Amino acid sequence: MRKLYLTCVLFLMVINTYAQDTLRTDVVDVVKAFKPVLSDAMKIQSNPNPEIPEMSKPKFFYSIPEKLQHAVTPTVYTIKPLSMGTSLLPKLKNNYTRAGFGNYNMPLFEVYINSVRNKTMQAGVFYKHLSASPSGDNTFSNNTLHLFGKKFMGNGILSADASYHRNRVNVFGQTKEKRPEGTDIENVFSCFDLQSSYSNVVKDTSKLSYKISLNYYRFGDNRSVNENDFKIGGTFRKSLKGNPLDIETKVQITGIDSSSKKLDRVFVDINPRYKLNITDKTYISVGFNSTFANDSASSTKIHFYPTAEAGYMLIKNSLTAFGGITGNLQRHTYRSLATENPFIRQTAFLNTDNTFEFYTGLKGIISPQTSFLLQASFATVKNLLFYAADSILLSSTVIYDRSSAGFTNIKAELNHEFGNDFRLGFVMNYFGYSLQLASPSSRPTFTTQTNIYYNIGDKILLRAEAFTMNQRQVLIAQNNEQQSIEGWVDLNTGLEYRYNKNTSLFLNINNLTNNKYQRWYALPVYGINVLGGITLTF
Repeated sequence: MRKLYLTCVLFLMVINTYAQDTLRTDVVDVVKAFKPVLSDAMKIQSNPNPEIPEMSKPKFFYSIPEKLQHAVTPTVYTIKPLSMGTSLLPKLKNNYTRAGFGNYNMPLFEVYINSVRNKTMQAGVFYKHLSASPSGDNTFSNNTLHLFGKKFMGNGILSADASYHRNRVNVFGQTKEKRPEGTDIENVFSCFDLQSSYSNVVKDTSKLSYKISLNYYRFGDNRSVNENDFKIGGTFRKSLKGNPLDIETKVQITGIDSSSKKLDRVFVDINPRYKLNITDKTYISVGFNSTFANDSASSTKIHFYPTAEAGYMLIKNSLTAFGGITGNLQRHTYRSLATENPFIRQTAFLNTDNTFEFYTGLKGIISPQTSFLLQASFATVKNLLFYAADSILLSSTVIYDRSSAGFTNIKAELNHEFGNDFRLGFVMNYFGYSLQLASPSSRPTFTTQTNIYYNIGDKILLRAEAFTMNQRQVLIAQNNEQQSIEGWVDLNTGLEYRYNKNTSLFLNINNLTNNKYQRWYALPVYGINVLGGITLTF
């Protein structure tokens, strides 16, 4: 076996030697250790662009054999339209009559009648009587008759009012033993008033809107003093580039006749305003007040007062800061004086000239139901009006501070409403004076007013009021001495019970503290007053 293996090896060597000799005689083989060498990598000069495979959405086909199709017949349902129904509109319960009675022999009667529902016109009448006759001379009587009407036309509204007022009070400050013999203590004031106006109706706010008014009244007393007042005026509004331009004009002619004097007065007013909304948070209003005043007792004068106001919304729709300047001429008439103080006997008719006034404040909304206002103003005023006391008749007389007085007013208001069920209002005022007079005679320096209304289930209506006024100084006209009037608090409440839709009962209680305070010197008010009655609606 060994021999056979050797024989095969030799045979193969012979064959290999023979092949080298015959095929590659020029090649020399060199035998040495193997060292592998890698060649440099070659970078492809262009980015690869692989092919994007094509994708095709498969299409499906189907069909329903005719024998399997189901015929559907549509069903149409008619929708019943909304309608007001065929019944007539409910009758408006806007007419009422009220009757009541209270202590101090106090009768009350009211009646109000208005026209029925009408698209073209409205008319009505109102009458009220309230009087008191307690023991003594402190009696009074108030009567009012008012007629009104409106005509609604396609392009405007024409309205007219006519009224008559009669107010009687007694100057009861002195007893009969101390009163001068033959003294007439009655003050009787009557006023006949006519008012008319026409206002256009515009649907496009860019067009001119206006209202023209024509008024006349005759005011007199039981001592042959009569005042006739004629007034024509107009208010105009025009939108300029989306901002309103308002112009108020008025011509007033007043004549006062008495046994001792005659006074003729003419006033012409032109008061334009232009309000510009600079941004959604900032606005500015500019304009002026101007009055041409002619008085038969003094010289003719033109009064001009620039006005401007700017506001910035600190918190959107919640808090706004504002400030501005203004001025005006306040005219005093016999009617305005007797309305404020019905115990006057001697009057003087000067105009209060608010030469310059600066004001600033904050206004806003605390919640959707609550709003507030804080404001302070500082003014220079000439001919401020006050009331002195007549020590003989114990009535009131008009006096003026002829200097350029300083006047400060700080005001705070708070209003809260909860639908038609609850309302709360509060107003506080502080008044500061820098006068030539010794004191702001009969004028307070601090007042508050609170009103509360509460509707319980539209069945019981509650009302409460509170008024306060601090101590005042009063000038005695005869000797220029000062007298003090104590401050006071006046609390009032009222209740109405609605028995049904047409009948309700009411009860009012005034001056709950029974404080017979003096609003005007030596003329105390009534004590606690209870007044109740019934109201019928038809």
